[in-house]
Amino acid sequence: GTHRGPLGIERGGVYQAAVLGNALQERAKIPLIVGADFERGTAMRIDEGTGFPTAMALGATGDPKNAYTVGKITAIEARAAGVHWVFAPDADVNNNPDNPIINTRSFGEDPARVGEFVTQFIHGVQENGALAAAKHFPGHGDVYTDSHLALPTVPGTRERLESVELVPFRAAIAAGVGSIMTGHLA
Repeated sequence: GTHRGPLGIERGGVYQAAVLGNALQERAKIPLIVGADFERGTAMRIDEGTGFPTAMALGATGDPKNAYTVGKITAIEARAAGVHWVFAPDADVNNNPDNPIINTRSFGEDPARVGEFVTQFIHGVQENGALAAAKHFPGHGDVYTDSHLALPTVPGTRERLESVELVPFRAAIAAGVGSIMTGHLA
């Protein structure tokens, strides 16, 4: 069965997800890579999954090991459901309080600190059998528009981009992140 959440997003059961994934894999000529947006754990999309607080709440704990734990549990549950690729962590720096789309999805406003949490989340995911995706390159924190509705512009100079937005992405690359998701940004 499926469950419609408050945003109208349907969530299914882990069993149904695994059965569907297995059926698709059997029919595929080459193995499929299945990905899902599990920023706050598998419960974002699967009813029986574990739900976690937002990245901002994890950042507020001050302990990047919490991000490792969330990544680890998310990876283990994702793989049980047949999902290989976790579309997380969010590597955006929350440097604009008027941002309508990132805000609590970011680990915080300090680029180096965000990088520490991003690194730990990636290790948690990738040391437990799944592929991580640092997003939303080159940085979605300082925008005034929801990128699902229009094309936001990231303001500032190249120097500013280097010292703020790109810092967590460099940390993700140094951590061996399996992929980077580009943002719908100009």
